[in-house]
Amino acid sequence: MAVMSHLFSAPLPGGDPTFWGWLTTLVYLGTAVLCLVCALSVQRIFTNCDPRPHMLIWGGLSFLLFFLGINKELDLQTSFTATIKRLAWEQGLYEYGQRAQVLFLAAFALVGFAVVLVIAWSVRRHWRNYLFLLLGLAAIFRFIAVRIATFYGISLPELSRFTGGLRINWLLELIGISLIAVAATLNLRLRSRP
Repeated sequence: MAVMSHLFSAPLPGGDPTFWGWLTTLVYLGTAVLCLVCALSVQRIFTNCDPRPHMLIWGGLSFLLFFLGINKELDLQTSFTATIKRLAWEQGLYEYGQRAQVLFLAAFALVGFAVVLVIAWSVRRHWRNYLFLLLGLAAIFRFIAVRIATFYGISLPELSRFTGGLRINWLLELIGISLIAVAATLNLRLRSRP
């Protein structure tokens, strides 16, 4: 019995065990569910067009937010980074680390920007349905880019100062998720009755 209670009381590795960390995780997971419901309801939301792009956007976003919510508490990027550093050391590439990290950050920023542009272009006829989603996605990508930079020790201007006990970067993350939740909720309100 003592072994079982130890298993359930053991803290998860890494993660953010603070109130704000758990709140953010719950908001990520709740928004992922809202996006999944949107993905399953696109034929009733977008009745006069091909529903497949909308289903892909909402379904993909649901998966992304679910992954980010789980990662918020499991801290998967720490294991990923440790593995990459170990491989770089073993292959003799560790001396190029800082340059590779800057390139990785630049590639992430370009891919994130391209994703937002592709989504915006593909839903241009329904931009009102996606405005909050695009703003929220841009905020989350910005949050991730800053996390990548600080995680790898890349020098950036001070973007995460404390404000009343809450980091600005955390606030931006919560605002981004919340904007996507608002977009999902507004789209779900447009569902036609079956």
